[in-house]
Amino acid sequence: MSRSARAFALLAALALCACDKPKPRHLPPDPMEAAVPPPAKAVEQTQAPLSAGLPKRPELAGFSLDTIGAAADPLNKQPAVISAAEPVVLQGFGFDPVARLPAKGVDVVIDGKAYGTAYGAPRADVATYFKAPAMIAVGFKTTLPAGLIGVGDHQAVVRVIAANGKAYFDGPPIAFTVQFAEPKRH
Repeated sequence: MSRSARAFALLAALALCACDKPKPRHLPPDPMEAAVPPPAKAVEQTQAPLSAGLPKRPELAGFSLDTIGAAADPLNKQPAVISAAEPVVLQGFGFDPVARLPAKGVDVVIDGKAYGTAYGAPRADVATYFKAPAMIAVGFKTTLPAGLIGVGDHQAVVRVIAANGKAYFDGPPIAFTVQFAEPKRH
């Protein structure tokens, strides 16, 4: 091999080694990906209460109220205590326990008055726990302005509208207390 041919081969080898852009790899599609439904989009706006005029079902609602304001797990840690100076945010999940499907919607009832929620947020944890892939879009959230719920003791009920929209399920009453906020010290 001549000297120029060796030099050319060496330069070609160096050029190939110096290439910093690898060839793109085309992986085959994941067969498990098709089995999981795409995540649902959360409803952005709070809806009007949906349970007005519907009959109550005797079964207990499939639900969890994860938070009332800054109070976590208010069902098991009653009464939850929140500040009157801040908006009251209630969030959790709800589903039709009979059909084992997402509900038509969720209302939160405070002291007998129903408030609509934004419903349909993805909750993969719920679908996984209940081994029901269809129950992914079951999250809800509503924000009530500060001062709407007065200072004192109250009860909240999560009301889940059946998947067919013809009835509702209630959860047990959850006690919470709204207190004046402590002034911040500087």
